[in-house]
Amino acid sequence: MTLKTIILFLIAFLVGSDEFLLGPILTPIGADLGVPPERVTLFIGAYALPLAICAPFLGGLSDRIGRRVVILPAVALFSLGSLGTALAGGFWTALLTRAVTGLGAAGMLPVAFALAADSGHAARNIAAVQAGLTSGIILAPVYGAAMTGAFGWHTAFVGLAFAGALTAIAASRIGDDPVPQAPQSATGRVLVKGALPAILAMGLGLGGAIGIYALAGERLRELTALNTREIGFVYAGFGLLTLAGNLSMPRLIGRFRDGRQLMFLCMAGVLLAVAALFSIPLGLAGAMLLMAVWAWLGGLGAPGLQSYLAGLSERHRGVLMALGSSAMNLGVALWSGLAALLFAQSSLLVAGLAVALIGASLVALRRPTSR
Repeated sequence: MTLKTIILFLIAFLVGSDEFLLGPILTPIGADLGVPPERVTLFIGAYALPLAICAPFLGGLSDRIGRRVVILPAVALFSLGSLGTALAGGFWTALLTRAVTGLGAAGMLPVAFALAADSGHAARNIAAVQAGLTSGIILAPVYGAAMTGAFGWHTAFVGLAFAGALTAIAASRIGDDPVPQAPQSATGRVLVKGALPAILAMGLGLGGAIGIYALAGERLRELTALNTREIGFVYAGFGLLTLAGNLSMPRLIGRFRDGRQLMFLCMAGVLLAVAALFSIPLGLAGAMLLMAVWAWLGGLGAPGLQSYLAGLSERHRGVLMALGSSAMNLGVALWSGLAALLFAQSSLLVAGLAVALIGASLVALRRPTSR
């Protein structure tokens, strides 16, 4: 790995840590802020919505003025937002600071993926950035649960802010990338053939699976006697298997027609696993098996689809990667909130939502491209 790739890995790590820190600590945060844990899942949406809205603009801006000058302020804003969440004294203040953090993330992850895709080894480097995102998933739940148990949930966000500040310092030491010529980045059709189905799959399939993922810990509380710390370790195991899927992608993608076909097969397996987890009264072993399938297949398919999207157009690569990221995070914002409302009524409704969303993504990926 080059120094730039390592720093991109760290930037993605921060985004993954922030997004998946909440899983095992929804209940403690809700108790402290005086709201039910299902309502705390709105933190995910407040973070993901500005990320989804602003990422295409910031991705396009990085095409025109350079990636580094977009990423550095974005990481700084991300750190300030995390610190604001730690200091928030009420639910609505915390929700606002989550939106600030999401605005910072909008200039981090999509631009990191665009930088990775600019190289001659796009699949390998995209997998590395995706692995950074997944590594955040692995460590953040254990870290969040441990810090919450020992010192309170606020300290978990203080640590995230500090890590963001250190990453910003490291990122400032890498050289800037060449600024693309304006005519090349501003002309031609953005939604080239194959782009729209892939972007829809990002929003419906990945966005839906990630939005529902935040409730997996609450589902485990229903099915088992696991406590907050133990659920944190379950999330960490989920992350390890997702990382294994990420790292397997460059080796396995050659066995398929392209990343789109790989994603289709992986999401079919994820659909079955998620629907079963939320609809069947399982024991601990059964729930762990389904989460393992969900984790590995999701980790394998996500960078495969990113690689497919990156290869559709060199001219509009940055915008396409940002649109894919925006679709995914808009999906997370929408579907996490809807899943929380449904879960408060019945876990069966969450299973139905998974079938609808992931099933729709499969239809998009199978449909012959018309654009």
